[in-house]
Amino acid sequence: MRKLYGGVLCLDFANTLEPRAAEPVRDWLGGYHDLVAWARHAGALDDATGERLLALAAGRQAAAEASFAAAIELREATYRAFAAVAEGAAPAAADLDVVQRAYAEAMRHARLLPAPAADQLAWTWEEGELDRAWWPMARSAVELATAGPLERVKRCRPGCGFLFFDASKNRIRRWCSMEECGGQTKARRQTARRRAARAQTRAGG
Repeated sequence: MRKLYGGVLCLDFANTLEPRAAEPVRDWLGGYHDLVAWARHAGALDDATGERLLALAAGRQAAAEASFAAAIELREATYRAFAAVAEGAAPAAADLDVVQRAYAEAMRHARLLPAPAADQLAWTWEEGELDRAWWPMARSAVELATAGPLERVKRCRPGCGFLFFDASKNRIRRWCSMEECGGQTKARRQTARRRAARAQTRAGG
């Protein structure tokens, strides 16, 4: 399963199609089963809930397909909205409407329960709903949009386009992953410098 570089659940969800800034070569979400597997990987579902959802989906295939379609609609709207934010632009109203509707549906099933500490609250969810697989991502998107800080939402280099939340102290993070995009960018720059140096040497000789 793909490493998670977004730093926020909804951004990791948006990054499940790659790359984002070029012709996609891999979609990690090919169906409802993949959606549940990814949600478990991202910590949005525990294993027991994931197994129950898969068992439910096996007997309700049409409903599972509809739920998966709603998840993909949410994913794409989430990506477009936060990509716009990363570029300093206003998200499209249609994308915000998709996210808001998904959030409203999720919160319709949410219940606040007392946490172990008396001054805390925790979220729980009703069981038995196939859409449970994507509810946490809808909630995450609205929480990020409303609480931000949105200036920390960034988009990786051209050719990648992944979204990430820059949690660095000085807000200097430039890539979704230093080991992948950062290393590749530095390697290309180093190669370009070497070529330029060789060309200059030949010209001078």
